[in-house]
Amino acid sequence: MKNLTMKRVLAGVLGAATMIASSLTMASACTTIYAGANRTQEGTKFIARSEDYGSDMNKLWFVSEAGAYSGTFRGCPEYGPFTYELSHPSYRFTYFKNDNVYNGVCPECGEENAQHASYTEFGTNEKGVSVSATETISGTDAVLAVDPYRDAGWAQENSKPAGIEEGDIPTVLLSEAASAREALDLLLKIYDAYGCADGAGLFITDQQESWYIENCSGTQYVAIKLNDDLLFLEPNMAIIGSVDLDDTENVVASPKLIETAKAAGTFTGDEAENVINFRASYAGRLDSADKRLVEGLNYLNSAYSYDADQLVADNSRFTISNLDASGAIVPLYTNISADRTLTVDDILNYYKLSTIAKSGNQEIEIFQIFKDRPMEYATVGWVAVGDLACNVFVPYYPMLIDAMYEGYQAGTPEVQFTTEKPTEGLFYPYAKRSYNWETGEVTTTDGYRILPEGWETSYYWSFEILNDYVRYFVNEDGSPMVSDADKTYIKAKLNALQQEFYKDFVSMNTLQSSSNARSLATENGAFMAKAAQKTAQELISYVQGSGTLTRADAIYTLWLQEGSPKAKSAAMPFADVASGDYFYEAVLWAAENGIVSGVDAKTFSPDAPCTRAQAAVIAYRMAKSPAADAEGYLDVADTSYYAQAAFWAKTAGAVSGETFGPNAACTKDQLDAFVTAAA
Repeated sequence: MKNLTMKRVLAGVLGAATMIASSLTMASACTTIYAGANRTQEGTKFIARSEDYGSDMNKLWFVSEAGAYSGTFRGCPEYGPFTYELSHPSYRFTYFKNDNVYNGVCPECGEENAQHASYTEFGTNEKGVSVSATETISGTDAVLAVDPYRDAGWAQENSKPAGIEEGDIPTVLLSEAASAREALDLLLKIYDAYGCADGAGLFITDQQESWYIENCSGTQYVAIKLNDDLLFLEPNMAIIGSVDLDDTENVVASPKLIETAKAAGTFTGDEAENVINFRASYAGRLDSADKRLVEGLNYLNSAYSYDADQLVADNSRFTISNLDASGAIVPLYTNISADRTLTVDDILNYYKLSTIAKSGNQEIEIFQIFKDRPMEYATVGWVAVGDLACNVFVPYYPMLIDAMYEGYQAGTPEVQFTTEKPTEGLFYPYAKRSYNWETGEVTTTDGYRILPEGWETSYYWSFEILNDYVRYFVNEDGSPMVSDADKTYIKAKLNALQQEFYKDFVSMNTLQSSSNARSLATENGAFMAKAAQKTAQELISYVQGSGTLTRADAIYTLWLQEGSPKAKSAAMPFADVASGDYFYEAVLWAAENGIVSGVDAKTFSPDAPCTRAQAAVIAYRMAKSPAADAEGYLDVADTSYYAQAAFWAKTAGAVSGETFGPNAACTKDQLDAFVTAAA
């Protein structure tokens, strides 16, 4: 079905062999990394967390203007709701939320014309405070029996207000706090007074300091101040290990932290020394190590070669502590040592690891914090939306942008699921999984997932559907719809775009010298986001066969199909093909073998459209320029440079008809037809 156009795909099925298992609708596979400034090439700290909430929800990104919240803050009723009296009209801040724009209905609680935010994530406010939203972690049954989560069920049973829920934390803190420490104090005050609706790991940061907080029960927590030497990962596993609570400058804990663990019979530590191993005392999942942790640690240091059993046997390999071997207080540390000084690419590509990138990815924001800049330039956000496997990160200045790119705000209908095979729309086989929170039972129902109309307006769906093609869609015979060569092409194109974004991202100096820094920063972010969404949709057209090709893309595609052969020569004949270009080796090989020539002796014009005439000539030369019957076309002169190639293509059955269309842009399907004829 690769020859279907976009219009025809929207009217038909995409594949029918392999069922795709859905992600459970919960934030249970989010993934965190923290790298202190001393661990990175740019001397900046990176604080990153992805949201995994399922593959059925469009995600939107907005700016909440100053004063948007005042008086009583009310969270989503699905989780309580949590309510809080704000002390002043809210600060201006950025935030992601689930799509309740399309029809005004909250996808969490079903409330119509909902005035509350729906599962708010991430954000930076006008004071430079950034909040990551939370990383779901679990507590033991014994601890929760003593100190249960203050969720909606608990609130109803006890006739008391619910505790604060993950999706409410960013809105409350970013509305209220003018510094990271003020946000921390506010959060812990809320934890003390109201409790937590669920277990979580959470980042709060500004230019001066960063904090990481964990709770595995309703009211107990530990917060640690992050230093520039720390490096850690947190894939839904509590990672605060043995800490001395007397280190009050760097550790803030709930007053009854040890007392509660003792009441649960789970306390591990030294009460006399005010030392607790938080993970051992409170956390669930102590008998397993998440596969994301295993792959992530091995990604940071290839010498590790860890497996899950090693990490379970010795969790000091990844946990955070402030105690040395003698029991003395030292700066907070982990035993994680990267085998390199980390680059921006290292942080971004961590989220493309096979165990982290998945269809359940909703979005990610990576905060990069610069110490030596004015406050409004100190935080750079790196944002990606949808499945992270085939994706790009768009950088922006959260304190300077006035508006978000329209694709981030395009509401769509919800994804539909049916057990009957649909007759129209964009759909594919799907195994829907449902989770019973009371029993822990997972049930699976086979059926079809129908993607929403208007998906192409949505940034989220543009990348989600591209990844569905690359990773999941199959042909009727069960074979992958996208070949390995095409997958390589897609990733190369996205990587090239990422490198362009590094160059396109407007510098602080340029902004400072401009007449309107806010306007320039806003336009710059929108420009890159638009380019990213356009590229995703072009790549969807490419795998469908209807996408047109540049000269570089045609040669690169051909080269991949030939098995990526190595060129013998190191001398590139074309001045406009650089060694860093993803198509460099392909063009060098093609030129060396007489398959392609430039528009002149020194110019290849890689970004120019590849015409049907040029594609036919490439394939004809691959076929060793065989003799062809001179079958005429109405639009091909016998003396044209491509005449023999066009005649050969018709003789070989690659084209038909009385016209050839030599100057029309060549599509992927047309190039495939030429290459097949040459084989």
